[in-house]
Amino acid sequence: MKRIFYGFIILSLVVGLFVLDSHDLLIKEVNAESISNEEKDLLTVYGIGTIKVKPDIAYVDVGVETFNENARKAQLSNAEIMNKVVEELKKAGINKEDIKTNTFNIYKTVKYESKENRIEGYNVINIIKVTVRDVKKVGQIIDAANRAGANRISNIRFSVADEKNYYKKALKLAMQDASGKASAILDTFGAKADKPYSITEDSYGGGAIYRESTTTYSNDMLKSFAATPIEANELEITARVVVKYKY
Repeated sequence: MKRIFYGFIILSLVVGLFVLDSHDLLIKEVNAESISNEEKDLLTVYGIGTIKVKPDIAYVDVGVETFNENARKAQLSNAEIMNKVVEELKKAGINKEDIKTNTFNIYKTVKYESKENRIEGYNVINIIKVTVRDVKKVGQIIDAANRAGANRISNIRFSVADEKNYYKKALKLAMQDASGKASAILDTFGAKADKPYSITEDSYGGGAIYRESTTTYSNDMLKSFAATPIEANELEITARVVVKYKY
C-alpha cells in the first residue's frame, strides 16, 4: 500500500513539473510572438539637421612665462606682468568675471651634463582664459595683452553663447529629415508612416557639434593683430536622430 502511495506522489510530481515546463514554454512562445509582432513593419531611418551660425563669442588663452635662477623671483616677476595684462584687458573692455585662471605651473629647468645634472633656474607659466563677447575685437584684445607683457597666446576659439537654442533648431531639422526619408522610402510601395514608434537622439551625448576655429599664434605674429583683425568662420551645429516608424 505504501509503495502504491509513494508511486502516486512521484507520478504527481512528474506530471506537475511537465505542466510547469509546458506553461513556461507557452509563455516564452507568446512573448516571442509579441516581440516579433511589435518589431514587424518597422522602418528605421536616420535624420541629420545642420545649421550654420555666425559666432558671437570668443575665448582666448593669454599667458605669461617668466624665468629666473630663483623660483621666488620668477614667481614675483610673473605676477607683476600678469597684473599688468589683466588691467590692460579691463581697459580694453573685458569684464572682470570674463577673466579666469586656466593654468599655473612652476617647474625647474635642468641642464643634463655628463657628470651631474645642474638646475639652471625656474620657469613660471600663468595662463588665463579670456572671454571676448565682441568677436570683432579679438585682435585688439590680443594686441592689448601683448603690449602689457603677455608672451603666450593660444587656443583662439569661436562659439555661440546661446548654444541650446541653436541646437533645438538643428533637432527640428533632423526630425524633418527623418520624416522625409521615411516618406520617400514607403511611397515606393504605396505605404504610409504612422506616428514615430520610437525616437532616439544620437548627437554624441546630446550636445551641439562644433567645427571650431582654433589657432595658436607665435610671439612674432602678435604685433600684426592690431592692424589685421581675426575673422571667425561660420560654425556648424549638427543634431542627429534615429527614428522608427510603424507602417
